Amino acid sequence: MKKLILLISLLAGMSSCYHEDALIIPDQLDKYNILKDDPSDPTQHFRYQFYQKYQTVIITNPTGADYEFNFTSDNGIKIMAPEQNKEVINDGIDFLQRTLLDLYPDNFLKKNLPFSIILAEEVRMDSYGETAILNCYASGGFIALGNVTVGLKTMTQKEFYKIRADVNASFWARYMSQVRGLFIISDAFYEASEEVEPDIYSPNWFYFGYDATPYNTDFYHYGLISYDPERSFVDEADPDFPWYSLYAPSKETDLSQWMNFVFLKTPVEIQEICDKYPVMKKKYDIIREAMLENGFDLSKLEL
Repeated sequence: MKKLILLISLLAGMSSCYHEDALIIPDQLDKYNILKDDPSDPTQHFRYQFYQKYQTVIITNPTGADYEFNFTSDNGIKIMAPEQNKEVINDGIDFLQRTLLDLYPDNFLKKNLPFSIILAEEVRMDSYGETAILNCYASGGFIALGNVTVGLKTMTQKEFYKIRADVNASFWARYMSQVRGLFIISDAFYEASEEVEPDIYSPNWFYFGYDATPYNTDFYHYGLISYDPERSFVDEADPDFPWYSLYAPSKETDLSQWMNFVFLKTPVEIQEICDKYPVMKKKYDIIREAMLENGFDLSKLEL
């Protein structure tokens, strides 16, 4: 009955407005409050200057409207806003600079940053009945950075390095590659590993062997970084009787792991690995060339 009354009211309203002038709805010129500077507020001052320079909005208090509009269907991504505390937000902006922005020159950022960068306490993917907490998520219109909490002050250097690698791997392997189609890796990248083991990317999955563990398998020999976490089974609940069943990564996972690798290892460490494993050098050079095509020189990366 309520639905019927509502429908009648709507139809009546439409009829009564038929001969009236069209409604004028003012534009939301500053929806994200980034067009007004406030030097006394470090957060607002940074957001204003950042938008003026890069035309990218830094969102510090995200709602569903800031990321759900990117999707034609629910893909399972959920973003939790950080605590709206000035100290937490300012630490989050500093965290964003150290994990992503400071690694790239201005001209690269101006050309490649998305419409918005979302600071989040948590970025969560709920799909297929499983939940995964992500350090970063990239879509067509935004990049979401997790871990913006009071815990930033107590984060260890090792934890920071891992998150920084995850953020940049997501930026390149997902945003620049899958979303924008700018970062293109040639088939030679995968062929380099197939020269070592022809079945490494087999649709039937390449098995590293009954005795293989994450600790005794020479992944670099194959030009790989690690095993595929989705295909493999690792059970270390009982340290006396661990169980491993390791499979090689798919091409997509291989590239993602490689992008994490080049932002985790220092240039000196990478050079030592490439000197020892020619296949690793070949794949590293292919990634570097693909990045150069997008205006970024991986060899000059300072971590």
